[in-house]
This record gives sequence, C-alpha cells and structure tokens, in this order.
Amino acid sequence: MSDIYSFYANGYCLGHLVPDGSLLEADPSQEIRSGHLVAVVLKKGGPFKGFSESLDGSGLLGVTKIFMGTAETKAGEHVYLLGQLDPPTVVTAPVKYLEAMHLVIGGREPPWVSEEITDEDDADLSASLDLLSPFLRGGVVQPIGSDWRPPQ
Repeated sequence: MSDIYSFYANGYCLGHLVPDGSLLEADPSQEIRSGHLVAVVLKKGGPFKGFSESLDGSGLLGVTKIFMGTAETKAGEHVYLLGQLDPPTVVTAPVKYLEAMHLVIGGREPPWVSEEITDEDDADLSASLDLLSPFLRGGVVQPIGSDWRPPQ
C-alpha cells in the first residue's frame, strides 16, 4: 500500500501556482526542502486554535503552503516558515502545533480552469515570489506526522 494520498486544494492563497480545486498528492515519507509545496495540518490547540477551528468548521483539514525553511524565536523555539502568494505572507508555525506537514509531490488543476495565464499573471507571481525571497532559508526537514492520513 502506498503512503501517498490525494486531497483537494481550497482557496486562492497560492494564486495560479495551485488553483482552487486542484487535486494534489502528498507523500508523508519524503524529506522537505525550502521552496517545496507542503500540506499542513494544524493541531487544534495553541495559538492556531481559532484558525484550525475555522478550517474544521468549513470542512477543511489543513492548508497548502510553500515551505520557506526554519528559524528560531528569541525564546529559542523552533519554527517553520510557511509562505503564500496572495497576499505574499510568511507565517511562523511552531513545530509543536503542527499535526502533520507532508511534501506535495504532484497534482492537477481542476477541469474548469481553462483560462490562460497572462503576462500580468506571470508578473504578479514573480513579484510575490520576490517579496517572499528574504524569508527563504536553505535546509532540509523531515515530514511531521508521517503516520497522519486524511480520514476516509
């Protein structure tokens, strides 16, 4: 049995990179490098409680983000940096509040995405990626919650 699972992306935070309704595949066994897309499931408590409850209330399990790397807070807490494109934002996510973080290994756009990407769309993507670039760190991390799978 394969560890790979599929899920639908919901939302517009990754713009044309991952259109709303895309079917993505994640592998909970592969290492994650900065710049990779990741599927993230938040624990129900802590500083992400309100956000995770709003996801759950909408029938969503987690979020898809760009893994930017790791950092340490002033208090010495290890955090992951997770980016999105619309709007260009970086979120710090303490490891202890993540249920799972798995590498997105592939996917496909929904059939209703038929419009072509314009030069303006490409320029917006480039500008967003440029705004995230100061937060991109090198390094490799292991997946979190390698036993976690979406409920059937």
